[in-house]
Amino acid sequence: MIGVTGDPLAELWKRGRSGVEDRYAASGRPAVETAHARLEYEMATVEHLGFASYFLTVARVADIVRGMGVRIQARGSGVGSVLNYALHTSSVEPISNGLLWERFLSPERQTLPDIDLDVESARRHDIYRTLFQTFGSDRVSLMSMTNAYRGRGAVRDAGLALGMDAGQVSAIAKQMWRFNARDFRRALEEKPELEPLAAEVRASQQLDQLVDLTARLDRLPRHISVHPCGVILSDASLLDRTPVQASGMGLPMSQFDKHDMDPMGLIKLDILGVRMQSAMAHAVEEHRRLTGESIDLDRIPLDDEPTYELIRSTRTLGIFQLESPGQMELVGKLQPEVFNDLTVEISLFRPGPMKNNMPLLYLQARHGEVMPDYIHPRFEPILRETRGVVIFHEQVMRLFDELTGCGLGKADVFRRHLGKPEQLPLIEAYVREQALTRGFPPAVIDRIWTVLAGFGSFGFAKAHGAAFALPTYQSAWLKTHHPAVFLAGLLTHDPGMWPKDLLVAEARVLGVPVLPLDVQHSVLDYRVEDLPPGYAAPGRAVPEPTEPEPTEPEPAGPAAPRRGIRLALPELSGSTVAERARIVRHQPFSSLQDFRDRVRPRRSSFEALARVGALDSFIGYDRERRHELLAHIQSLRGTALAVHDDQLAFEVDLPVPRYSGDRFTAVTSLELRGRTQTELEPARPEPRRVRASARPLLSALRRARRHPGFGPRRPARRDRGAPRWGASGDEHPADARRAPGRVRQPR
Repeated sequence: MIGVTGDPLAELWKRGRSGVEDRYAASGRPAVETAHARLEYEMATVEHLGFASYFLTVARVADIVRGMGVRIQARGSGVGSVLNYALHTSSVEPISNGLLWERFLSPERQTLPDIDLDVESARRHDIYRTLFQTFGSDRVSLMSMTNAYRGRGAVRDAGLALGMDAGQVSAIAKQMWRFNARDFRRALEEKPELEPLAAEVRASQQLDQLVDLTARLDRLPRHISVHPCGVILSDASLLDRTPVQASGMGLPMSQFDKHDMDPMGLIKLDILGVRMQSAMAHAVEEHRRLTGESIDLDRIPLDDEPTYELIRSTRTLGIFQLESPGQMELVGKLQPEVFNDLTVEISLFRPGPMKNNMPLLYLQARHGEVMPDYIHPRFEPILRETRGVVIFHEQVMRLFDELTGCGLGKADVFRRHLGKPEQLPLIEAYVREQALTRGFPPAVIDRIWTVLAGFGSFGFAKAHGAAFALPTYQSAWLKTHHPAVFLAGLLTHDPGMWPKDLLVAEARVLGVPVLPLDVQHSVLDYRVEDLPPGYAAPGRAVPEPTEPEPTEPEPAGPAAPRRGIRLALPELSGSTVAERARIVRHQPFSSLQDFRDRVRPRRSSFEALARVGALDSFIGYDRERRHELLAHIQSLRGTALAVHDDQLAFEVDLPVPRYSGDRFTAVTSLELRGRTQTELEPARPEPRRVRASARPLLSALRRARRHPGFGPRRPARRDRGAPRWGASGDEHPADARRAPGRVRQPR
């Protein structure tokens, strides 16, 4: 392994012991001793299976991701390992949460374990490239997945092979929906909306052949593409064992399927992009930018009462895993009080438990409507946390162990075989025989076997639930104590199921104003700004926060300033990426002309910015004058001057008279253009266009020069001491066109 020169097992022991001391030091010496005992138990299995290099490799990847400043959180059964917790691969403490090592790995489970890593979705491709740079392309490859033919793709490729017209094939493909390609002919016979196409098929041998080819192509492999999250890690012999090809992002990907990885001895690591992680990272960074303080979400206390009050209020819009209507209803009925309640709630809201009415059974027992039914006193320690309802895989494993004494490793094998009908009779016979010898009455065995046999269709690993509960609590904590930055993260990365208008409404309910687009302040993501004292949105009273009142304890000291969320530039529909990038690069702008020269927006974008108020800074944020600003923009002609990025504005005061009165309140060109060097330089219009537009004016000037009032066409030689134009009161010929009645104005 790269970075390890000695024995991998010895290195793993060293890092594991050091991590236990670091992780459990704050919990007291008894907790440290318990963790060391659990670590020794887990390391015995690792040594027996020879997986030391695997754990070191995954821990190294986690360190690389964390070193990039990217949020990372393990998910799945791997969070039940003290070793993973000590290596900082996982952030969930397994002992206090009652998680089992055997659900993750045991001597009875010979395959490589599976550790999934949740990272910020916005940085996932950066992580891939960093892994390739660190380990090298001879040790790392992206995983691929096989894309099979479906209805429309099969029709298009079959039509291409038959040489049919592309338009005709496209029209047929658009009619293929709600049925598989192999059912194409039957759909033509049964669906009345396809009768016109069916008539064409009967009349055309080529179309009939197209239907046959389409049906035969169904579900056959078509091509491979990059797996959404899989990365393959190996030693330097990787390219000797798998062929690779370039992926769409330019990185090599294996041509083998993910199911081929374990038999080949390759490490398959799932690095999943989670938008909520990006949203929370954005919130933490915004808080640091505003206050200079850094928040470590992995170290916040898990017993914050205001956070649980917010969750119990069901105002969980934007909170990870709890924002769907069903989750809001369940969390309101469950009323969580501790972290384990979140794990239970998330585990109950799954198709299997919902189908078997387990949430109702749990809620009735939790709130005292019925007494918890533990079936037998020896099962009470196992089922107490869920009020007698079997919810978790870990509970099934403990029940098997208690009934048969088989050990938790063998119990996990039994649990996995519950979903195989052919295995149930063998498991039942073994359980009944062993349970009788361990003193359980036949009636108890009958009842508990009914529960276990039905568990194959539902249930959830508690390790999964705890891994989801941690970002759930972290997001709720951010919404409770730092709502402005949290909502800015949600609006930027859009991690949930609700549209942004509901998030904006939620922000206003929480007393966080949403500020409009402004080319002087808006950037490519949502940012939080301090509001001036007494700020109120135009035409809107200052909203009062609802209960529970969110608190923003930043900065420490006097009253914390009110903050608002500034809309991001990508929200302007129709604007281009290049235009938005130029706006951010050249902020702030001294005038409208400065904005036009440096950003060079298209006319449609220019007018759209004016309509939504993004250019109000150039008219003193007076909304009543926005129509004048738009009229001025629509009257602009010519091409904006090309101003280099490093060009500085040349601010000078021009001797322009100031006027007052109603007739002078309109937007003036000077007001919008400002006083920069670009206004002092002559414009560079297109020569051909200028000559064409100047011909009427030049003709009028020629006629004016021949007018008697201007003297002879060739004036007499002027005396050396005679005054020039204007000095003696004479009119300059160029002013003739401005004298009323002197010449006919050109059309």
